[in-house]
Amino acid sequence: MEILFLILLFIIVVFGFVFYAYNRLTRLRNVCETEWANIDVLLKQRADLIPNLIEVVRGYATHEQDVLETVSKARTEAALATGRKGKEEVNLSSHVKSILALREAYPDLKANQDFMHLQSDLFRIETEIAELRQNYNDIVKAHNDLVLQFPSSIVASLTGFSLQDLFEFNGTREAPRLNLIAGEDQVV
Repeated sequence: MEILFLILLFIIVVFGFVFYAYNRLTRLRNVCETEWANIDVLLKQRADLIPNLIEVVRGYATHEQDVLETVSKARTEAALATGRKGKEEVNLSSHVKSILALREAYPDLKANQDFMHLQSDLFRIETEIAELRQNYNDIVKAHNDLVLQFPSSIVASLTGFSLQDLFEFNGTREAPRLNLIAGEDQVV
């Protein structure tokens, strides 16, 4: 009778752990998806803001056409990317810095109210994206830890949970620099 009680207790503990691990994995996966959706909203806002910023800058920086075209192309690539588009968004972020660097070459652009408003909005969005990316990566780490740690890894593999991708920054961490070459300002 005592052995039967221990076996029953063991079965209850195992099932309890399985339910706990499954529910925790489900909760973390849902939080990952929610965090990514929040990032995606900001990425869309940024993508919608960039054409307006380009138009304002275009009026002041007509000879910086290649910078504007590069930013437009990066925005298009980011908009057309499917799924978790971290690489495309990192590329777009690096190009946004170059368009904002143009304001140093054009003093009138610094004083333009449209540019200042768009720049402020873009800076706010970039800051929010960075914060949400950090939150997202923290949740993904917790999820991935649970998927990899024993014994929850058994539950994860049996129920189809897999590792989530981090939203990584693989681009350059240096701000663009303006150089005066042959009398023209160029973003390097």
